Amino acid sequence: MIYDFGRNAMMRQTAEFTNTQLQLASGRRVLKPSDDPVAAARALEVSQSKNVNGQFLENMGYARDNLRQVEGAMTAATELITYARTRAVDAGNATYTQPELNAIASDLRAQYEQLRALANTRDGEGNYLFAGFSLNTEPFVGDLSAPATTYAGDAGVREIRVSASRDIPVSAPGDLIFGDGVTGLFADFRTLITRLESGTFNSTDVGNALNGMNSAMDVLMREHAAVGSRLGEIDALENVNADFDLQYAETLSRIQDLDYTEAISRFSQQQTLLEAAQQSYVRVTGLSLFDLLR
Repeated sequence: MIYDFGRNAMMRQTAEFTNTQLQLASGRRVLKPSDDPVAAARALEVSQSKNVNGQFLENMGYARDNLRQVEGAMTAATELITYARTRAVDAGNATYTQPELNAIASDLRAQYEQLRALANTRDGEGNYLFAGFSLNTEPFVGDLSAPATTYAGDAGVREIRVSASRDIPVSAPGDLIFGDGVTGLFADFRTLITRLESGTFNSTDVGNALNGMNSAMDVLMREHAAVGSRLGEIDALENVNADFDLQYAETLSRIQDLDYTEAISRFSQQQTLLEAAQQSYVRVTGLSLFDLLR
């Protein structure tokens, strides 16, 4: 009985002493659920919420990158259309000769190909920005040597979840932005170039070209504004989620982190108790009935 009692006492003191050592080494008060079941359950719940919040923050980064690429392509397209409008107005100068009109047409041919390249912009992963859900399909097919530049994408709008209740659009279908190829911006460019090279270019052609480009510009500006609005929304959501992340971290710290002052004091006390238990065990187990029979 004495042996068992002493051994059990030392084992209990050693376990408590070792647990405190582990707490001091890790900085955590709750090392396993049995240390504090309520705190462990709460910590698990908060950790899961923090992980979900972290995923939303990561998704916001992806959404921002996509939208900035879309915004960049739209900005470049807007500048290109503005330049083309200027060239169309120049062509309306009644004193221009046909060679001069041909030079403008040649310039607009280069702008057309640049516009098609913008409409076929890819993101960092090689996906087409303006192809809808058809990420690997070139959306606008056919250069000026073809009868038309046709849209091969679809009307899908890709979205990324940035909060529990918000899926934010990160793309725009190309037929909405640039037209379907048969009608829309590409068709207007083709008509203008053809008329410039026809030898019968007149003021009516200028008006038609400007009307078409103005309509395309209105669509681009509207969609560009929508992209800017989404970027602003992401910034606002990111600030909110960053605050949530900080709150989750503070809550986990309050639940799990160790009070070092209390733990060091407890460590010293347990060390003293363990040493006392060891010494008493040695002295008690050293007793023998034969010592009394001399």
